[in-house]
Amino acid sequence: MPSVIEKPEALARLAAHRRELFGAGGDGCVMCALVRRSAEAAELVQQNEHGVVLLDRFGATPGHCLVIAKQHVEEPADLGWARYAALQRLAYDTSLALRATHAPVRTYVALLGASEGLPMSFPHVHAHVLPVYARDERARPAHVFSWSSGVVMYDDVEAGEIAAGIRAAFPLATELP
Repeated sequence: MPSVIEKPEALARLAAHRRELFGAGGDGCVMCALVRRSAEAAELVQQNEHGVVLLDRFGATPGHCLVIAKQHVEEPADLGWARYAALQRLAYDTSLALRATHAPVRTYVALLGASEGLPMSFPHVHAHVLPVYARDERARPAHVFSWSSGVVMYDDVEAGEIAAGIRAAFPLATELP
């Protein structure tokens, strides 16, 4: 069972993770680093020519996944239609796979990419595919995306098992409902 930590601790761990990736200066794109290491990452769910799907190691809810553009692009309009469509297909298939494996009440899909590096966001186009289980105020997007209910953390074994379960549902996800 994944652990849930409070937002301040998650931000401290995120900063430490960034230092591990890039050294004391912390300069570099976290999303690019995740793409580079995705082939051997326990949290790899799926990929196509233009993007990868990873279980978010700093998730807002259990099963929260990231769809990350393989190429560093900061604005969705700069992706071009083929790459944008390929990323959206990954997000769509991920939402279907999460429906099959996690049975959320609903799933939010948000395409993001901050204009500059922020503690909880990055200037690299990526989509959050976020299963929502609550039916009350905790289901509001502003609440869910702000880590107000804490942050779901996984160890490597948990991440691998959950990612494998979602990945196994992908063949089902390619069938349009």
